[in-house]
Amino acid sequence: MTAVLPEAYTTSMLVTEAANRDHVTDFVARNGGSPELVAHTAALRLYLRVPHFLTEWVTEPKRRTAVARALAMDIVAMKLLDDLMDDDTGLNRVELACLCLHLHLTALHEMCALAADARTVTDVLEHDFTAVCTGQIRTKSHRAENLDEWCANASTYGATFLGCYGSLSAICGREERSVDPARRFAEAFGTIITIADDLTDYDRNGEREGNLGHLMRTGAVPARDVEALLERLRAQALDAVREQPASSGLVPVVGLYTDDVLDRLLPRHLVH
Repeated sequence: MTAVLPEAYTTSMLVTEAANRDHVTDFVARNGGSPELVAHTAALRLYLRVPHFLTEWVTEPKRRTAVARALAMDIVAMKLLDDLMDDDTGLNRVELACLCLHLHLTALHEMCALAADARTVTDVLEHDFTAVCTGQIRTKSHRAENLDEWCANASTYGATFLGCYGSLSAICGREERSVDPARRFAEAFGTIITIADDLTDYDRNGEREGNLGHLMRTGAVPARDVEALLERLRAQALDAVREQPASSGLVPVVGLYTDDVLDRLLPRHLVH
C-alpha cells in the first residue's frame, strides 16, 4: 500500500515548491524567456520540490529557504540542458541554452555566497559533474542491456547528480556534519526517481533501447530484480534520514516514492 505524507509535511513541501517555482519562473521571464519556456519551468514540479527534501538537514529556516531556492535554480538549469540535448520539447534552443547557463551561473553565485567556503562548492560541482557528464556520454553511446549496465549508467545521471545537490545542501546550509547522510539519502532517492522516470518514459516518450521498462518487457531484467533493487534503495535512504533527528520527516517521503514505483509503475511492465 502506497504511503501517505502527513498533512503538515505536505503543506510545508508545497509552500517550498511554490516559492521555488515563483523565483525560477520570475527569473526566466525577466531574462528573456518566452511564455512557453516560463510555463515549461513552472510545470517542473518534482525539480522544484526536491530541494525541500534535500534541505531537511538545514535547521535555520531563513537559510534553508535560501539554500532551497539556489538548489532549485541549478537543478532546473540542468533540466533545461537535458531538454536541449534531447531536443524533444519544441522550445527555442537558443532560449534553452542561454537560460540554462544564466540560471546555473546565478545559482552558483548564490551557493558560493551561502557556503562558509566557496571553494567547497566548486570542488563538489567539479568532481561530481565530471562523473555526470562522462556518464551521460557513455549512456548515449552504450545503451544498457541488463540491470548491472543500467545501474552503472543511472549511478551517474541519477545517483551522482542528486547526490551532488545533497552535499551542496548541507555545505550551503553550513551543516557540515550532515554532508554524508544528506548525500547518501540523495543518491538513493535519485536512483528511485530515475527508475520511475525510465518506467514512465517507456510510454510517455516511446523510449526503448536501454530503457528499464523495455529491458523488463523483453525479459532481459526480471521484475523481482528491480523490486529487490528498490528495496535496497529504500533501506539506504532510510538509514541516512534516520541518522539525525532533523531529517526524520523524510521517512514517509521515502515510502511514498518507493511504493509508488512498486505499486503503480512496475506492474505495467510485467512479462505475462
